[in-house]
Amino acid sequence: MNFKDQILECLNHGINRYRSLLASISINKKELQALLDDMVRDGLIYYDYEYNEYYIIKEAILNVKEAGYAFARIEGEEEDYFIPASELGYCYDGDRVLVCPYEKGSKLVNAKVIKVLEHAHKYVIGQLHMKRTKKGNKYYIVSNMKSFPVRVNVREDQLNGAEVGSIVYADVSYQGTAINGKITQVLGHPDDPGIEISQIALEFGFKTPFPSEVERQIEDIPDEVLESQKEGRRDFTNKSVITIDGDDSKDFDDAVYLEKLSNGNYQLEVYIADVAEYVAEGSPLDLEAFSRGTSVYLADRVIPMLPRKLSNGICSLNEGVERLVLACLMEIDLKGNLVNYEIVEGVIKSHHRMTYNNVNKILLGDKELCEKYADITPMLNNMLELSKLIRARRYKKGGIEFEVDEYKITLNPDGSPKDIVLRVRQEAEKLIEDFMLQANETIAYHMNIMNLPCEYRVHEKPDQEKLHNVFGLISNMGIPLKNTKNDIHPKQIQEALEKINDNSFAPILNNMLLRSMMKAKYHEKCLGHYGLAMNYYCHFTSPIRRYPDLMVHRMIKRVLLHPNNFDNDMIHFEAILPEVALKNSASERKAIECEREVNDMLYAWYLSSYIRKEFSGIITSLTQFGMFVTLDNGIEGLVSYRDMDGYFDYNENTLSVTSSSRSYKLGDKVNIVVLDSDKNTRKIDFMLKEDYEIYFGDDYEDNMF
Repeated sequence: MNFKDQILECLNHGINRYRSLLASISINKKELQALLDDMVRDGLIYYDYEYNEYYIIKEAILNVKEAGYAFARIEGEEEDYFIPASELGYCYDGDRVLVCPYEKGSKLVNAKVIKVLEHAHKYVIGQLHMKRTKKGNKYYIVSNMKSFPVRVNVREDQLNGAEVGSIVYADVSYQGTAINGKITQVLGHPDDPGIEISQIALEFGFKTPFPSEVERQIEDIPDEVLESQKEGRRDFTNKSVITIDGDDSKDFDDAVYLEKLSNGNYQLEVYIADVAEYVAEGSPLDLEAFSRGTSVYLADRVIPMLPRKLSNGICSLNEGVERLVLACLMEIDLKGNLVNYEIVEGVIKSHHRMTYNNVNKILLGDKELCEKYADITPMLNNMLELSKLIRARRYKKGGIEFEVDEYKITLNPDGSPKDIVLRVRQEAEKLIEDFMLQANETIAYHMNIMNLPCEYRVHEKPDQEKLHNVFGLISNMGIPLKNTKNDIHPKQIQEALEKINDNSFAPILNNMLLRSMMKAKYHEKCLGHYGLAMNYYCHFTSPIRRYPDLMVHRMIKRVLLHPNNFDNDMIHFEAILPEVALKNSASERKAIECEREVNDMLYAWYLSSYIRKEFSGIITSLTQFGMFVTLDNGIEGLVSYRDMDGYFDYNENTLSVTSSSRSYKLGDKVNIVVLDSDKNTRKIDFMLKEDYEIYFGDDYEDNMF
């Protein structure tokens, strides 16, 4: 090991002072000082003049918090470094920086920012303002971006026709401590319907218009299936194929057909839009789809992965028109086991565009609908039978089904939230989910046993320590669970959920267990799916709205069904899959964050009309600083301990808070008053009714919702 490596080794072990380094390395003073000076100059280490210490410099990505401090995430290291606001400088969330870690006696490893390598934010979205000065008018943008709360200067010649007060999109450049902007787009006026959602979507990088080169490419895509495209495909057009989707769905990825075989088994046929037929790899359309990664479903709109000519047109399995598909044909026995299957290209013609609502009514025996759809009612009843068999088999293997409430937000014409209603999953929704899971598992199984490349959907085993802790907390709440020292199997989680579901605060405990799970992701290796208790799993059934599914289709077509260039395609897909899977996982996370941010904004906006009004709710989380209460409509807000009368002691083990006169624990029902609700910050503050009466008297409207 040379002297430079020895110095780095010492610094890694906290030997930071010159004298300590000299004592640890067999080198004379002059040589050591020269080496240290060289390493500082080369950017390998940093010299802190105040403390007379040397530190290793590391590249990191910043995660800046609202309070002003940040965490530095360093690739390859498990723990993040804490950066106090005083050591952050003019850095922002997501910036790539050089930091030097140091320790100052706290539990956290502290660090300071040495240099900004790259600013993450290349644009700002906000409102244009003007200030009159003696030197003339000064224009600036006040950012509306939660992740980038800055003020951006704009020269008059960079306004691009924008009027003061309008919401704008501007490219930014950094000059020392100043940020300068060039307005490239006027989004509208603050009162325009939907402008809030548009801003959030743009903040996350989701744009509705497609690039001009994509628009030019899709002009050449036909609106109907050509006769030449049917060659070599299996004809399913005479079968009673149906789609089952939501009332307001426009893009239909999947269709299904079922028949009972003479041997008593079920023939389940799942047809998926053959998007890969129209999206050539490397084309402008493909590159844009890969960049977007997924369609994003927001309260009042869909930002599609593919242009509507494809997503709602030639790729959508619309009723009464021929469409190209990839089909997974499966024979399933009376125990829900797959006994035979086939993967083929085909042509279908959907006989009925069914909705979940209508199918649910038919399955319950609605006379009018059963007569209207008499040609498929027997098939739908058989589908329900098979769905239950498939689900029972998955359950027997240990498949976990979390019962987490989902809510739909409806909007007024002006874009404000009108109502928040619970989404109800009934048999039709579960039926389609079961069939899609079965097809996804079958495709992944086949690609794996054939040693063909595939982009898998993986869900790794959870951190066992975290899971054991959750089991312990639930047991402390009076629900006895088997909490062995060994790894917890999905079957044990399933049994825990059964016990929990009999409890009044089942949604809370469901969420606790869900948060203890690893996040599912895309991967080039078949690592299994812990939550579904499946050894093989991929996403195959939604290529219109998910790029991973499109990738799986592309590989099926090129290395399985048409292996004309097999060796080169194998090498190609195996080379690109790791990066593609990583990008697709990131795109999914970004879409989820965007959808969550929009919902949080709408929740806060909704409650802003109910300030000083009373609601009932349940305590769903407790922390050192307060407790979170979830209302009956799913909206969550914070009750701060500082707004509670008396001193409250938080007990992490029992998830409770206690004062001399009262106590609260997870799952308690409480009445709250809405103190504040800000759609811009997404913050919602509650106060317990009894504390509100103490501080403000009973001078408020006592309305229960």
